[in-house]
Amino acid sequence: MAGVQQNLPIYAVELDRNNPRIRRHLESYEGELNDSHIGLALDVAGESNEGKGAVTPDKLRNSILANRGIMQPIIVNRGADGRLVCIEGNTRLYIYRQFHADGVEGDWSTIPAIVHDGLKSEGEDAIRLQAHLVGPRPWDAYSKAKYQWELHYKHMMPLDRLVELCGGDRRDVQQSINAYADMENHFRPLHEPGEYYDTQRFSGFVELQNNKVKTAILKAGFNLDNFARWIKDKKIVGLASIRQLPKVLGDKTARTVFLKKGIKAALDALEQPALNADLRNASLNQLARALTEKVEGIPLIELQRLRAEPDDDAVRYLADAMEALQGLMAEIDLSN
Repeated sequence: MAGVQQNLPIYAVELDRNNPRIRRHLESYEGELNDSHIGLALDVAGESNEGKGAVTPDKLRNSILANRGIMQPIIVNRGADGRLVCIEGNTRLYIYRQFHADGVEGDWSTIPAIVHDGLKSEGEDAIRLQAHLVGPRPWDAYSKAKYQWELHYKHMMPLDRLVELCGGDRRDVQQSINAYADMENHFRPLHEPGEYYDTQRFSGFVELQNNKVKTAILKAGFNLDNFARWIKDKKIVGLASIRQLPKVLGDKTARTVFLKKGIKAALDALEQPALNADLRNASLNQLARALTEKVEGIPLIELQRLRAEPDDDAVRYLADAMEALQGLMAEIDLSN
């Protein structure tokens, strides 16, 4: 799959409308799609939420400016009709166009590119998968799953070949595909045309692939439509809460509370560890210091146990504590 390196005029290369980030925006946007909309789809104008260690658009822009160009060429396919399409590097190409349009000092009229002639769809797919599913700036989990599902079911790519291209684990790829299917079949129908479709809720459908969770839902007389409705109505918030569904749905009192007030209230209805008077009367300073010392001094064997038992109550209480502390810190920041 060798290509030839060239410097191409930035407007001679088309942005790839089959890029999952752009396609996702296309599906929710009515009207003519121009470069501004594509920039929004690529999240060029803002910070990314793709997690710690991911290269955000802002960091990428600053790096390109500091280095007076890109270190890694974009990848372009020249079709039989002569059209040049950017298969990998759409964000970098868009940033070059921004710099050129804004008159940023330097020559942004051409961009380094590896040009392939007549790549077939599988070759394009291999480039996208290698660059974004295992690359330095991966797509969000929903976009990954959507692309994997389409390749497997629409383009009939064998699962083994898909796993090979992703460089991942067969179970993870299958889980991702199944989660996407469940989300589209049960969560999307709950939305009216034009209603915001929160793809960040995809992680909940990944957790749904846990057999314990699905079994508990069905055993309690519910179905996946019910689960999707709980997600949409925010009766379940957070992955740790989804892992507690078997416990909640298995208890009649907690189940009733859950359906009325949500997962947190249901968990409160279950037996909780007793707090003695000293703990209840301790100051926030004392509790914070005690928790820090306890966490920093956790024995390796206990850490390994918690990793092996994510449904353990301690994991849930730690998740609750983290959420409460994050909320408190946000309030403290707002007051400054």
